[in-house]
Amino acid sequence: MSLLKRARASHLLVAASMASVLMAAPVLSQDKVELTYWNWAPHIDEVIAIWNEQNPDIHVTVSRAAAAGEIVQKLSAAHTAGNPPDVTNVTYGDLPALIVNGLVTDLTPEMAPLQEKITPVAWNLVTFDGTTWATPQGTSPMFFFYRKDLLEELGIAVPKTWEEFAEAAKAVRAADDSKYLTQFSSGDPGTFAALTHQVGAKWWTLEGDQWTVDINSEAAKGVANYWQELVASDSVATMQAFSPEWGAAIADGSLLGIISAVWAPPLIQNLAPDTVGDWGVVPLPRWSEGVGSEYAGGVTGGSATAVSSLTKHPEEAKKFAIWITNNEEALAAYVRLMNIWPARLEARNLPQLQQAPAFIPDATNFYQMAAEIDAETPAISWGPNTSTAFDAYKNAMGEAVQNKAGFADVLDVVQKAAFDDMKNQGYTVAEGN
Repeated sequence: MSLLKRARASHLLVAASMASVLMAAPVLSQDKVELTYWNWAPHIDEVIAIWNEQNPDIHVTVSRAAAAGEIVQKLSAAHTAGNPPDVTNVTYGDLPALIVNGLVTDLTPEMAPLQEKITPVAWNLVTFDGTTWATPQGTSPMFFFYRKDLLEELGIAVPKTWEEFAEAAKAVRAADDSKYLTQFSSGDPGTFAALTHQVGAKWWTLEGDQWTVDINSEAAKGVANYWQELVASDSVATMQAFSPEWGAAIADGSLLGIISAVWAPPLIQNLAPDTVGDWGVVPLPRWSEGVGSEYAGGVTGGSATAVSSLTKHPEEAKKFAIWITNNEEALAAYVRLMNIWPARLEARNLPQLQQAPAFIPDATNFYQMAAEIDAETPAISWGPNTSTAFDAYKNAMGEAVQNKAGFADVLDVVQKAAFDDMKNQGYTVAEGN
């Protein structure tokens, strides 16, 4: 069954289960429409204040009822209880699960006029089988952030290819065994998946009614083997990203670089405030041959705004969802307060995106690089059971890192977990070649 068919079937079930409740409820006349918006971002209230001031007849209240990793579970529970938010923020990876469970509304008519105004990499993340289910907020072009002062002290050039990256990682260890060029985190499947996108891997694809799961492709296994060699030779650290150990290593200079995205400078500044101006930034290394030489990186992070299939105010909810991801004033606030890289192309001309991040003052072309990386990021789709695949990855890769072996085998484990789960749920699903 296709994503669209499953979504429509789920919508019918939801509508039937709620019909008696809605029919029994009294119809109240009110001048002001009240919308509830789920969003976990800090400072989001300041963005919503702009809307509420400009739209006195449609008042939006922010709720932090669900964090990014909880949105599918909590939104499902809220729908079952009959009290979901009218509008919700959702990560791109979780959006397909919301669609197949009938939790969000088709936005195709409203979004169609905006397609040319939105970067293609983001548009593809919210559109399945020709149907658009959310309005994209931003994207996450990937970079390598590094301590330029310390690499210069060690006499090591910034790598431009992944082959050079491996050599540089080993050179750092040889020059100073208290330092690592970067780390490989077993608990970060999103970053690993993005690194495989760069060599053309597509973990899920949808064509008509059929999903294809191709997590353990030869290209993806090549990336796994690359990192296994670096871990096995102690050329990269294996601490978990965002752990206290990781933060301390960034702060004290024992970790010289991180693979991250456009939103990272404020994060690094919070961890290492005394190192302003000591960092450099470049696009991810590329592979010297093959598809990996064509793509600047993969898809990691980012979120969109979706409208609940049970909202009592669909037109107002759609208007707000499009506003918060496309209005220039809203996006200017988002950029200033939350450092997003907007999916809306025109918003990339905002004044604050024409200068270097304060933490990396020499990177005057930072946002120009972000646009170029975005344009050279492959189009991919997440699947309806991304969380199942990512959980399997974390468990299997944790053991592989501990053993310093079997990284490619991890992808076989994840492939089986994702494929079997989709098959058991009744999808029409095939495995990649």
